[in-house]
Amino acid sequence: MASQMPRRQYIVAAGTAGMAGAAGCLSGVIDRSNGASSTNEYWEYFHSQSEVAAELMQTSVAEFQDEHDVQLEMNWSNWDDINGGKWKNNIQNGNRPLLYDSTNSLTGQFIEPGWVKPVSEYKDRLDDEALENVEWALEMGQSCYRGFDEELYEIPVGLEVGAPFIARADHFEAAGLSIEDDFPPEDYEHLIQLATQLQEDGPGEYGFQIYGEHGDVTDEALVTWTASKGGYDGMYLDEDWSDVNYDNEIWKEATRQYVDLYREHGLSSAKAATASNEGAAQMLIQGEVSMYQGSTKGFGQFMSRAEDMIRDGTIVFGPPWEGDAGNRGDFFTQCVALMRKPDGVSEDAWRDREEMAIQWINKLLSADFQREVPKSLATLPVRRDVWPELEDDEALSRSNYISTLETTVEGMEHGWSSHPEMNAIQYNIAGPRFQEAVRGKISPEEACTRTAEEIRNQVDI
Repeated sequence: MASQMPRRQYIVAAGTAGMAGAAGCLSGVIDRSNGASSTNEYWEYFHSQSEVAAELMQTSVAEFQDEHDVQLEMNWSNWDDINGGKWKNNIQNGNRPLLYDSTNSLTGQFIEPGWVKPVSEYKDRLDDEALENVEWALEMGQSCYRGFDEELYEIPVGLEVGAPFIARADHFEAAGLSIEDDFPPEDYEHLIQLATQLQEDGPGEYGFQIYGEHGDVTDEALVTWTASKGGYDGMYLDEDWSDVNYDNEIWKEATRQYVDLYREHGLSSAKAATASNEGAAQMLIQGEVSMYQGSTKGFGQFMSRAEDMIRDGTIVFGPPWEGDAGNRGDFFTQCVALMRKPDGVSEDAWRDREEMAIQWINKLLSADFQREVPKSLATLPVRRDVWPELEDDEALSRSNYISTLETTVEGMEHGWSSHPEMNAIQYNIAGPRFQEAVRGKISPEEACTRTAEEIRNQVDI
């Protein structure tokens, strides 16, 4: 491992003129010289993940506004708004929200310039009961910010833990397998064995679907395998954020195994090179494939498009295997954060607005909202006290969804880095190279080596 680099210096936020008052598109810069800074702008991402997530967030915002007699100025955003630079460009141009929600790996670009308020500066204003039940998640989340001065910058609302195996129980039965005894795979060799039997004896065309779409190929099953085997050596960045890990033997071996499932063993369809995680989920619904390993957020897709199959146990989840590092993979957070006060706004006015935002965070951490997190945001709720009652929910229990997440999170400690250049490190550079490996254009080992070299040459780590 490379020598310890200096931790990134915390920079006091650059001044902006205030808050924008317009909801909707973030493309314009608004003149806020005449009091527009009095608005409460919320950039909201969670809703974009599925139909059920959108319903939860829209309903929750409406309830909150009625309960507190306030008006949130909503910008209903999506992945591309964050990953594609729209959020950052608007903040740089003076359009800063009061708060936002996102996934932590996308937000280092806002933390490094000092725009995000550290949790330590307002934690004592959050609800005591909520804090008591989410403290474990706050501690886990600290691993995501280890390259910054402060320990925590965002409040986790849900944890996406590892990449669970997801299968068709009816296909297992038809292939002479037991979903109770033979699923999930215990290791790579067992995965090949199960997928081969499913493909040869079951009703699906393919036993196990991999996906090579450049936004998904490195961030679901593959990193779950590498993290469970190597711990921090299996993450994208090493522990001190001084170098990338893509070209170590852990990544090379796992990438070879992943690609071989399709190119050598023929267990995935020809769609593998361009398939996304969501595409693999749809193939499972349609019965084209019998099993895949993907995002916990697939649950939201299933609830929207195949709810009966979830409720009757036709589609089931299972935890990833435990690797040599003693865990079942990696995690990242679905999180919410407060922005620092911009210039031109009084301390008293901003604190009043912050108080409203903190009440919204309390709502997200409330037991009522947290009970909805698994089925709507499709992640593990950060409030442990709601877990037992979730076992009584038919969809969550028959599909083994909540028990899978609870098993997966035990012993987990390696969160995705909130490095300010994580978009390039995780997706923009790595994704196309790993997709080339799935296509057979370059070897898996070459994909790892070239990715690491290009990141070192192009990115200021």
